[in-house]
Amino acid sequence: MNKKSIIAIAVIFMMPSFAMAQTQAETQQTQQVPSFADVTQANPSYVAIRYLAAHGIVGGYADGTFKPDQLVNRAEALKVILEGAGVQVPATAATSSFKDVNVTDWFAVYIMKAKELGIVNGNPDGTFAPNRNVAESEYLKMMLMANGFKPDSWGGKQVFADVPANAWFTPYLNYAGQSGLITKDAQNNVYPNKELSRGQVAQILYILAVIRNGSDSQFLLDQAQAQIDEIDIYVASNELQAAKAASQFAVDTTQQALKNMPTNNVVLGAAKVARAYDYLVNSYISAVAKNTADATTWANQAIAKATEAWQANNAIQPIAKHVKDSANEILTQLSAPATTAATTPAK
Repeated sequence: MNKKSIIAIAVIFMMPSFAMAQTQAETQQTQQVPSFADVTQANPSYVAIRYLAAHGIVGGYADGTFKPDQLVNRAEALKVILEGAGVQVPATAATSSFKDVNVTDWFAVYIMKAKELGIVNGNPDGTFAPNRNVAESEYLKMMLMANGFKPDSWGGKQVFADVPANAWFTPYLNYAGQSGLITKDAQNNVYPNKELSRGQVAQILYILAVIRNGSDSQFLLDQAQAQIDEIDIYVASNELQAAKAASQFAVDTTQQALKNMPTNNVVLGAAKVARAYDYLVNSYISAVAKNTADATTWANQAIAKATEAWQANNAIQPIAKHVKDSANEILTQLSAPATTAATTPAK
């Protein structure tokens, strides 16, 4: 495929995604969600940040920014974790158990509450290191413990290449990697020592919220819709990894909703549309990689799955038709002859 064809395929994704009915309260809540000047819809953590901001779990800075790429220290991470878990924190800290935490520090109340609940223990030298950037392993341990995680059955075995069987963080990384809180790379690494940004912290906490609400089918469908709405933006911005993550997220959430309500046609249609969108994204990614055979296969599968969605729930016709039209356009682009630039004859 030539460059012109790739651009054409990107444009066809710029269509309204399917929308599920919102209540008046949900519409008002959407309108009240804070927006941040530096968090556009092309940001991979856009949905997560908006969700957490809407629930008062995260906020921005006085200048109207969120700073999604800024690294998070241990004290900041703990504050977000406790607020996300709904833990009530006292207004002041009476005492401190750590040499580097003064009772007058803004973060003392969070650290001491976490110590009281057994969420944190501190370092062997009696410090907590509140200003050190939080590592992925530390964040996951604190977050999961704050939400009642039982680590006993998750340790003692190596699941990921860079997570030893008996490290202190093994249970938390094993659970996080297998539940979808974090994603392994092609070499089966999850990078326990990676420092996390504000956007990454928000994304992990958001996914945990989705997992915790796994029995609420309407909630799951709402989150799937939010992710599908983002796919257009990601593709148009050439954020292919984010587009794939969003489509896979939509598949996972709608499949869980379908497990909850296996005979509901609305849920069945949503699950099939999410899968069709995932196939469509696969087709686009393959087309960009100039893998015509795979792109063709995925496009045809997207068409077939969109047809199934339409049959399952006729109300889903507009988005199913959009998926089919988009897949057919990809097939047209794939079969079009490549154009070559005109050359000047040699003299």
